[in-house]
Amino acid sequence: MDDRKREVDSITWMTGGASARLRPPTHKEPDMDIFITGANGFIGSAVARALVARGHRVRGLARSGASEATVRACGAAPVRGDLYQLDVLAREAAAGDGVVHTAATTGEDRAGTDAAAVTAMLSAMNGGVFVTTTGAPMARSSRAPVSEDDTVNPGGPLEWLVAAESRVLGATGTRGLVVRPPMVYGDGAGPVAGLVQTARAAGVARYIDDGANCWSTVHVRDLAVAYAMLLESDATGVFHAADASPEPMAALFSAIGEVAGVPVRSWSLAEARAAHGPLASFLAMDAALDATRLRHLGWSPRVGEALGGICGALRNPAQGYGCP
Repeated sequence: MDDRKREVDSITWMTGGASARLRPPTHKEPDMDIFITGANGFIGSAVARALVARGHRVRGLARSGASEATVRACGAAPVRGDLYQLDVLAREAAAGDGVVHTAATTGEDRAGTDAAAVTAMLSAMNGGVFVTTTGAPMARSSRAPVSEDDTVNPGGPLEWLVAAESRVLGATGTRGLVVRPPMVYGDGAGPVAGLVQTARAAGVARYIDDGANCWSTVHVRDLAVAYAMLLESDATGVFHAADASPEPMAALFSAIGEVAGVPVRSWSLAEARAAHGPLASFLAMDAALDATRLRHLGWSPRVGEALGGICGALRNPAQGYGCP
C-alpha cells in the first residue's frame, strides 16, 4: 500500500515527564500485525477500525461472545481472554509487530492487574512497539495547554499511572509509547455520554463553581488515527492527543443541558463531591493538553475540527448524543 492510498483510506474512515523522539511515519511496515487489548471498548474499537482502514492486520482481546462480535465488526480477529489470562496476553503480544493497550479493570485491583498484564506482554515481545494509554491527570493542572514534559504525580487512586508509564517507556528492546488522551468524545459514547445521562436523570446539568476551568478534548476517531500514526512512525515517548482549544466547563455543560433538554445551573465543589464523589474533583480541575508533539508527526484532529469540537459534536444529531 503506497502513502497516497493509505491517506485516502484514513480520511475515508475518519469522516464516516518523558521526552519523545520524533520522525514522520516512514511506512516501512505497510501491513503490521497489531494486538489490541480493550478492542471492543470505546477507544480500542476505534483504534481497530483505524488500523484496518490503513491496511494493517488486527487481533483484539475479547472477554465474551458479544465482545467477539464487536471486534469482528471492526474488521479485526477476536482473541478470547481477559487481562487476568497472562498466558494469552503473552502469546498474542509475541505473535505480531506490536501491542496497543487500552483495556483496564475497574476494581481495586486495577493497578496490580495492569502491572501484571503489561509485564507479561512486554516480557514476551522480541522487539516491536508497545503503546499504552494513561490520561490527562499525568499532566500538570493548568488552564493553558501544557506539554508532555510538564508532568505531576496525580496521587491518590491514580498514582499507579506513574509506574504504568515508566514500565512501558523503560522497556528493553521494545519501542515504548504512551498516549495521554484528555476527555474523549464522539459517536454518542464516551464519558460525555455519561454526563448527558446524569443530567437527564437529575433534571439539571450542573458545572462546578463558575465553570471557568478548562478541559482538553478529542474525538475518538481522531484519537484512533493518532495511535495508528504513532505505530507507523519511529517515535518513542509520551504524546498528548487533543483538539486545539480546551473547553470551559460552563460551555460544555451548556451543550450537555441543551442535548439533555434540562436547565443548566452552577453548584459548589462540596455539593458536587457529596453527589458524585471523586469524579467531582476531576471535573473541577483544569486539564489542558498541548498536542504540538503529535502534530509534528502530521496528526491533526480533523473530525473534531469539522464538528466544531465537543460542543459541536454534542449538538450534532448524527453523533447520537440526543438519543435518550
